[in-house]
Amino acid sequence: MTEINLGRKSIDEYLFYRNRTLRVWPGKLLLGPTGKRLFADYLDKIPGFLGRIDFIHKLNLPGLFTVSVNGAPIEMDTAETIWYPSHLHMDDYRRRFEFHEDKFITDQDIAVSVQTWKNLGPKPLRLQIQVSECFRAEPEKGCITVIRACVSHEINLVGAICSSKNALLTEGLLLLPGTDVTFAVAAALGEDQHETKAGCAAAAKAMIDQGDWVQHQAAAYDHWFDDVPIFSSSDPLLDVTWWYRWFILRHNWAEPNMGNFHHGVFYEGRSHKNDKTLYAPYGHEFSQLSPMSTSDHLVDARWKHDPFCCEESAQTLLDSMDQKNVFRMMMIDKFSFPFGNFDEWGLYQFALVHRDTAFIRKVLPGFKENVLGVWDVFKNDDDDLQIAYNQRRTGKEFQPSFWYFIGFPDNAMDDSAYDFLKRVDLSVYLYMNALGTARLCEMVHDPDAHRFFDLAQRLKSQILEKMWDEKTGFFYDLHHKTEEKAMVKNVVGIYPLWAGITGKEHLAALAPYFDENEFATGSAFASVSRQCPVFMPMGSWKNQFFKGRDGCMWDGPSWPYTTCIALDAIAGQSKRNGHAYDREFGKFLRQYARQHFRNGSLHEPYLVEHYNAITGEPLSDEVDYAHSFFIDLIVRHVAGLEPNENGFTIDPVDMGLDAYCLTNVMLRGHALAIRYSQEEGLSVTVDEKCVHQGKDSLPFTYRFE
Repeated sequence: MTEINLGRKSIDEYLFYRNRTLRVWPGKLLLGPTGKRLFADYLDKIPGFLGRIDFIHKLNLPGLFTVSVNGAPIEMDTAETIWYPSHLHMDDYRRRFEFHEDKFITDQDIAVSVQTWKNLGPKPLRLQIQVSECFRAEPEKGCITVIRACVSHEINLVGAICSSKNALLTEGLLLLPGTDVTFAVAAALGEDQHETKAGCAAAAKAMIDQGDWVQHQAAAYDHWFDDVPIFSSSDPLLDVTWWYRWFILRHNWAEPNMGNFHHGVFYEGRSHKNDKTLYAPYGHEFSQLSPMSTSDHLVDARWKHDPFCCEESAQTLLDSMDQKNVFRMMMIDKFSFPFGNFDEWGLYQFALVHRDTAFIRKVLPGFKENVLGVWDVFKNDDDDLQIAYNQRRTGKEFQPSFWYFIGFPDNAMDDSAYDFLKRVDLSVYLYMNALGTARLCEMVHDPDAHRFFDLAQRLKSQILEKMWDEKTGFFYDLHHKTEEKAMVKNVVGIYPLWAGITGKEHLAALAPYFDENEFATGSAFASVSRQCPVFMPMGSWKNQFFKGRDGCMWDGPSWPYTTCIALDAIAGQSKRNGHAYDREFGKFLRQYARQHFRNGSLHEPYLVEHYNAITGEPLSDEVDYAHSFFIDLIVRHVAGLEPNENGFTIDPVDMGLDAYCLTNVMLRGHALAIRYSQEEGLSVTVDEKCVHQGKDSLPFTYRFE
């Protein structure tokens, strides 16, 4: 029998990366652990915390503190580092000294550096803490308190720095030749609406007094993963990607606790897009609420036993609603764009796993209002199909269908020079949200269920009737007035099959996704067919990089966001049609998984926003980017666990694995485990009782009593 690991190792054992730096700035180190509010975009190769430090949102602070040698900061350009999810380790060897450091940010927003120095030279070394230039430092007994008023987001920072060697804070620590010293420095950071310098000092001192700093951090960080399912298989690529995706969720979890944020939130990412200028947090950033990516977070994070993160995310969406009841982007001090999403469908998927009817009753009124608000704002009097009056609403800027009717001009930057479209993706989102809301209503006996079922049925009929082209076998966007089809095969043409509203006559729409001359160009899936006249796999518009190399261009590059949806559609249609597309699902799932790693190495996890659709080269540098789902694909399609209102069905897609197991799964309070091997077939246990064993009788359906 094929041997696979049935237990869980620590997250630091699954994921580690030597010299993990920004791709476009290879001297800048990345940091895995993030606090509820404090995080680092990158760190310089200098002892302590210097680089670009952020609090809640992008602030571009130059740092917190460093340790100088004989009055001067030491740059360690040749240092070797190992990135772990819980901490960053750095070693440097010089003629004068040997240096080792472990640094991390705790969940409670304390930046900790544990350093060991050994003097190898003939002269003493004086080590001393230097506070970053961005703070006004005030010496206190046993610590240094700091304060900075930040113009951005109206945050006034307060904090304190303490050390296990008090001399580092004052005259300096003298390290004689041939001797060594180990010490910790802790910087606790907060904001003056909820914290004081004295409170930060107490927190920093408590951290210093704790001792065993790295061991405590590794254990505390790893604890977050105790209640997630354990997946293991005969394919290491899937196994490592599984744990990397759980890390991405943890990495992007935040609890801002001020301004517009009254609940926790999964950010779309922690990296800065473009601008990293000191004290100038301009340009787009991912450290904010995005309703579009929250859909993915709900779908994946629902498999964590503790529903807290999903419930907080749902309530944060409600806090983001505008006067027309539409969810929108949100920071602590402002609101912005209302991107399309499938948040109500995500909430319904969450409810299938956790079935907390009290919570659903609490949030359902707001989610109902959002569905009706979106429906009303983005339709016209002809039908319910959703119109993109701004290409950005799709989250898929520069998809060529917007310019189809005017012949794909060279200048696509003119926002007045494209046509408004009735979009396939936005209309399918609304269908799924209406259906999800109707089923949530049924779950809690809300009498409005019929209203949302009716809306879903109308949308289904209109999508099939108006957007399907029988001659070419594909779904197309429509001109918002004439309803003429924009004959561009966008990647979202698969969305009606994802939603499950299609019949066998629509299966032809899958063929382009398996064709290397259409969407299957090498690194699944291209955002527009290779046959499109303006297909550009590297992220330009007709070879013009007017948004820069990392620009958001959906005219060819591969985006994990739509790849995961396409994979969900392929698996769903495979199951509905005698597992006809299992092989294709396995092939493209592996292509998607490989996008999670640099240089094809499982020891270099590095997911970004989009990729060259032919070569798989990363086209952007939003590392650990959280705008797609993967965990749910493994649970529902590889392991085959599909929850429903009464129980679950087991129907795995056969992607050629010799063996796999999915354990530590909680579904509506019941413990589930699924194990498969080619020799023994599939076994399913519920609360440690075997309910299915063997190679036959699939799909298998189980109903909770």
